[in-house]
Formats: sequence, structure tokens, C-alpha cells
Amino acid sequence: MTYRPCYHNANHNMDADPPIRRDNSVTCDVKIFTLGGTIDKDYPKLTSGYAFEFGDQTAAERIMNNHPNLGVSFSIESVCKKDSLEITHNDRVELLRAIKHYQEDVKRLDDEEISRFNEHFCMRIVVTHGTDTMIETAMYIKDKLNEGHRMGDIPFVVAFTGATKPERFVDSDASFNLGFAVAATAGFFPSGSVMICMNGNVIPVEECVRDEESGLFKKIGKSGIYPSRNCTYITR
Repeated sequence: MTYRPCYHNANHNMDADPPIRRDNSVTCDVKIFTLGGTIDKDYPKLTSGYAFEFGDQTAAERIMNNHPNLGVSFSIESVCKKDSLEITHNDRVELLRAIKHYQEDVKRLDDEEISRFNEHFCMRIVVTHGTDTMIETAMYIKDKLNEGHRMGDIPFVVAFTGATKPERFVDSDASFNLGFAVAATAGFFPSGSVMICMNGNVIPVEECVRDEESGLFKKIGKSGIYPSRNCTYITR
């Protein structure tokens, strides 16, 4: 598990001992689930290798650990390491199970445990995923999480993101997109929302489509919030 100290009190003494933390992934600001995809692809390890492969460390780990001024604590959990075209129904079930397990763990925290590490605690979930089937997985998660519930009954926002180039590339969009997704979970959207965070836009998954020509994720229809100013709406 990976953690980064987080101080929300501007008057906190930085020379003092850091807040006490439970040795698990529950008491963190942001929970990140990874499923592989282009964002996680790495250079081949073997001299005879010719194709990109998934390394031991995820892109999210490198990005979050290497950020010099990160103001949130985080935990990262790998669900699978697959190209998004190889994601199966079982993989989506595993992601759903992992999210629900995290939710149940958080429910068991008492007020004292929460205040011990973060006075502004809330559940924030980010999922890194390949771009080809990101929308399908995000729709599955939204439907299952909200099944039998009103939207506001789900006490968190889930933000899906990925990259069009591996994080290892200098010109990758991985760091930008992940940062965008982390910010999107900070209470700007109604609880129970599942968002696609790509290309500088945050789009409710039920209103998102990928333009086959440009590869960009865009908003469809005229309802909802936060379309880009120059957004071209795409009709089905």
C-alpha cells in the first residue's frame, strides 16, 4: 500500500509527527484502482522483446509517488493488468467487488478514526483503464452501484481515466489525466456520479461517447454540466 501524508490544517506544525494512520488502504483521501491499459504499458524487459508489456509498478504509483507537492494521501490497488480490449465481464465484476469492499471498510470506521487522519474525509475513487472499453466498464460500474438506490445514496464519486500514450513516454497525457481525475472526485459532482476524465473534460459516463475519428471523449446531448466551450455534440 502507498501513502502520502496530507495536512488540511494550514496551522499544522510540519515539524511535528505526522497523523497516525491505520496500516491499510481505508484511511486515505483517494483510492485508486488500476486495470492496465495504455497508461500502464512499459518498455519490454527482455533484450529480445518487441512489444510493450505491463511492468511491476503501475503508472498511477509512479505519478503519485513522484509528485513533489501532493496534498492528498492515496492508496493504489491493482485489479488486473490488461489491454482494455481484453477486459472481460469477470474483470468488471472484480472491480465492482473491490469498490464495494472498500466502501464496506470505510463504513466500519468510527468518527475518531476518521478525524485522526483527515478532518475533511470523504470517499474518492479513481479508476485507471484502457481507453477502448473505458466507457463500457464505467457504465457497468454506474449501473451496478446505483442498482436499487437513488443516485445520492452512493457516498462517493468514481472517476475513470487513462492515457492515449504510455506514461513512460515523455509526451504522454497520463499525468495530466490522472491529476484531472483525482480533482474530479473532490466534491464537485453529485455523489453516485461516475465520470470519464479525459482530454481536459469531465463527462458523466451516461453522456459520454468517443469520437471514432479523433479518438477524443466527448459529451453527447444538451443536458448535464461542464461541456467544453467549443464542444461539438455528437448524435448517436
